[in-house]
Amino acid sequence: MKPEVYEFQEKKVIGVGNIGEPINPGEVWPILFSRIQEIHGRKNTPETLGVIKRNEHGYLAGIEVEQLIEIPEGMFSYVIPAGRYIGMTHKGPLSKIGETFHNLISWLASNNYEQYDIVCFEVYDERFKGEDPESEFNSYIQIK
Repeated sequence: MKPEVYEFQEKKVIGVGNIGEPINPGEVWPILFSRIQEIHGRKNTPETLGVIKRNEHGYLAGIEVEQLIEIPEGMFSYVIPAGRYIGMTHKGPLSKIGETFHNLISWLASNNYEQYDIVCFEVYDERFKGEDPESEFNSYIQIK
């Protein structure tokens, strides 16, 4: 599958983990799922998001919300800026995500695009099945 260019509106995310602090993504997802009912004003009910910011440590596993009004204790928020992104569907085990990122970065270079502020955000829905070879989720990188 080949990357495509997308235009997104701003996305407000509340979740577990934090941008700016080193964290293992595998540690935050179970916490998010055990506390997800504490987050109010959810958009896109079946989706969860993983956010990584360029040149900063950290990872935020969360959900998109309408507003950043009530952030549960011990959780953090992040706003994914509106703009253009390249994206593609990752197909296969989660452990092979590096291949998808490599494809996205290679596509950027060969199509005269530059990465911008967000390294990536991932969107997980009912297609995600962890290490199952049939698993799928979408990955996006912000571009200039």
